[in-house]
Amino acid sequence: MFPLIKQLTELVGPAGQEQVVLDAVEGMWRAAGARTERTRIGNILARIGGNGPKLLLVAHADELCYLVRAIDPAGFLWLANGQAWERKTSLRNWFTVGQRVHVLARSGLLPGVIAAATGHVATLVLKEPEELTWNDFWVDTGLTRAELQERGVTPGTRIVWDAPTVQLGPHVVGKALDDRVPLAVITEVLRRVPPAELAWELTLACTVQEEVGLVGAFAAAAHERWDAAVAVEIGLAGDIPGVDEQAMPLRLGAGPVLIHKDALVHYDHGLTQALEQAAHAAAIPIQHAVFGSFGSDGAALMRADIPAALIAFPARYTHSPFETGHLDDIEALVQWLVAFVRTPPTSSS
Repeated sequence: MFPLIKQLTELVGPAGQEQVVLDAVEGMWRAAGARTERTRIGNILARIGGNGPKLLLVAHADELCYLVRAIDPAGFLWLANGQAWERKTSLRNWFTVGQRVHVLARSGLLPGVIAAATGHVATLVLKEPEELTWNDFWVDTGLTRAELQERGVTPGTRIVWDAPTVQLGPHVVGKALDDRVPLAVITEVLRRVPPAELAWELTLACTVQEEVGLVGAFAAAAHERWDAAVAVEIGLAGDIPGVDEQAMPLRLGAGPVLIHKDALVHYDHGLTQALEQAAHAAAIPIQHAVFGSFGSDGAALMRADIPAALIAFPARYTHSPFETGHLDDIEALVQWLVAFVRTPPTSSS
């Protein structure tokens, strides 16, 4: 699984500009025998075949990004958040300073680094911060404003982290594990289960702009009506210093996760039970969770009257360029879905 995960996570695909990821995924799905189509906003739908109720497996293409909000006369790029944006941001987001980035200029990718006043200069001229604002850091590309403009950098140009995906023991570490690992997972389901073995009429979806309001999933639900849907996501592991089991009981290496509720929706109880039963029948250990400060494409599908469930692989350090998952959990997530799509649905699912 690691080579596929590395390939997908290292692609550049910010919200609203996911084309490179969409092209790669569509090529993989066609090579595995699926019939694909693109919706008008860019979602990929892959028809796998099978008999029975219509089931959708969905994961999203987009990754977190920044946008250029202005170009300083000295050539520094002032940033806006790719999600909601206001004057200040959390001090906990200071980890982003020092990260290498790609600037998606119209002429091609430009390298840069997220920078801030540091060391001797900071000690001499700046007081200790009590809050972090979007004026406290910027992107330095080494280019002048004129050079940036010549290369097609304007307000609205997207910027993503430039972080390689690496394996540390059984762990995989990198950017965009959210949600490229789930794309790898459902791609593996397609590769491992022949259509004749499917107990459902199966569709895979690669959606756009999940990170900014489940845009692609709402569009998919308007495009077609499935009998059931399973959103596949990154999860929230609590096995790090400062987070106790009472707050988040999930840990790496203990199996994939069945999420019963997040900040947006209670997931369909019958479908959730069917997933739990499929894991039990296949002897796949799973973890259970309730998530706060979290939403998924499944919520958009539920609001369109499509019963949806949410499953995930547990991960540390979500929404960072060093998201960390466990390869055994990811493989078990594949095996879980392989078992589920081969399981005849019951009336409750």
